[in-house]
Amino acid sequence: MLIKSTVWVAFASFLILTGQDALGQANSSIEVKVLVLNYDPFVPYANENGEARLHEALKWNDPRKLAEGYIADLDKATAGAVRLKVVDWKDVDRFPLKKDGFRYITGTYLTCHQTGKGWHDPDIVDYAQVVAENGVAELINKGAVDEVWLFGAPYFGYWESAMAGPRSFYINGGPFPAIKTERPFVIMGFSYERGVGEMLHDLSHRVESTMEHFSGGWKVDQLTTDWARFAANAKQSNGEAGAGTCHYPPNGEKDYDYDNKRVVQSTADDWLNYPNLTGRKTEVNCETWGGPDYHRNYFIWWFTHLPKAAGVNSKTGMQNNWWRYVYRYDSSL
Repeated sequence: MLIKSTVWVAFASFLILTGQDALGQANSSIEVKVLVLNYDPFVPYANENGEARLHEALKWNDPRKLAEGYIADLDKATAGAVRLKVVDWKDVDRFPLKKDGFRYITGTYLTCHQTGKGWHDPDIVDYAQVVAENGVAELINKGAVDEVWLFGAPYFGYWESAMAGPRSFYINGGPFPAIKTERPFVIMGFSYERGVGEMLHDLSHRVESTMEHFSGGWKVDQLTTDWARFAANAKQSNGEAGAGTCHYPPNGEKDYDYDNKRVVQSTADDWLNYPNLTGRKTEVNCETWGGPDYHRNYFIWWFTHLPKAAGVNSKTGMQNNWWRYVYRYDSSL
């Protein structure tokens, strides 16, 4: 729960002047130590070894290159305000265990892929088992790791993002408070069948759910909070456009409408000045973020506009750097 008393606002004003956040910490770059668990078993393949990892055999993307692209895009979008650092990478030579105890074997999985049917239901992976069999809790508890990225394939049963541990909350997946750690942590679910744009898409949903949590709720047509005004889009927000949402750009007319050429007036650029907003509007359409990969480029643009200023907002009691809610959520609970 956020404290919004008169004492808090006065304290927040002091911290703004000293360049510190609500916990008295300098508004420095946020470093996030990442453990990657790449569930990528060896399967039969016509090469000199007679086998290859699943992503290679099915001609999907190299997860290491995907991770590199994702890290680079976020570094660019946040101007270094967020530093993602892979501190450990484990290639796991098996399929992940499902919540009901089912685990694919190679032949079954490849048959389902080839025929497009027969997939196991329920699909959800056993997050507690993933944590246990990879020693994640110990790494979280001793501060060696801040979050986990799961790479995998279609029907591995990953949420796009989920939070586990004490005080965990819904971030478009989960939560899993029964997983025993000393602090909450995020588990991102990425598919090497997809691209970096989809990874950024997953993060955007995580941002939406996180900001909804800390803003006390969110309705896209009720612009009652700074977050709601930032995420406004002309279609769903009564003609008012901010930076848009994960699915609806400021000018979007339907889900995933990232290449729409319709021009609308948007306050998106004004959010670069947060918290000193003026209400200034500029014209935006898909060429504002550019192509040919409008999907990926939209999220780079969107993350660029997410507020990341120092200090605490004297009017709302919220931190001016919203990335601290996304990556330092436990200190804000």
